[in-house]
Amino acid sequence: MKEPNAAEDTKRYKAGRRFFIYAPPLKGVRPSKRKPPNPPYKDAPSWKCSVYYYWWEYLRRHEGYRQCCERGGKGKYAKLYSDFGNVHAHDDFWQWWSKEAHSELFCEPTARQIRVLDENSGFEPTLSNDTLILEMPLEVRTAYLIAAIRTALKQHGAKAKAAKRISRARYPVATKPVLMSLHQHLVVYDAHRANPKLKLNEIYDLVHQEAGMYVSETVEGETVAQLRKLELPYRDVLRVVRQRKANLVRRHIRIAEQYIDSVAKGLFPSRINR
Repeated sequence: MKEPNAAEDTKRYKAGRRFFIYAPPLKGVRPSKRKPPNPPYKDAPSWKCSVYYYWWEYLRRHEGYRQCCERGGKGKYAKLYSDFGNVHAHDDFWQWWSKEAHSELFCEPTARQIRVLDENSGFEPTLSNDTLILEMPLEVRTAYLIAAIRTALKQHGAKAKAAKRISRARYPVATKPVLMSLHQHLVVYDAHRANPKLKLNEIYDLVHQEAGMYVSETVEGETVAQLRKLELPYRDVLRVVRQRKANLVRRHIRIAEQYIDSVAKGLFPSRINR
């Protein structure tokens, strides 16, 4: 993830502009010079090229949260509902994100400003992973002070870099997202829910193009098509290929279920049960 340049930082800090660790969903061209994320699929709209869009989508798949929405926010997930609201009120993600200000759940807090720490501010020196305390001799020239600060920042570059990677949003993204994978899991999961009577390998055949999935149909140098053309037995090869498809679909469903379970706990994307 490329960091904003100095000019962008200055504008953001002065104006209190919102900032997201990961690219937020946008309509139109992204104003930031940060490298945009890889799209979840070819020609995906820009507002779908964000982990926050999939956060909303996965939360909509959680049955317990759906019931909470139907009860007007009462029950086990009432606390989460107070933040995320009724994600089933409409199918328009953009309205949920922008019109109802839910984007505030994921943005970083306003950047801290440089301030003078003295006995009047109740200053007590503490060690912190995201703060660097400097003692500045005011009798020396300003140019020297600026040069000294730059030197100190360079010496603590690793600490500064690590601090920039830590999200302080109310709901930080749990792990670095891969949008294509989030898309694949969701497409397979939805197809399985919509077609419960289909075998897993048939689910693969149904959605593999939409999900961008690929399973090799070659087994020990042979394919079903080749064997059929030669009028040779092909059932063993077909069985292996079907098993490969089923295994891949099963994996996508399992991961989707783990994400859906975790998103109702305020974690996404996460496969860790807490």
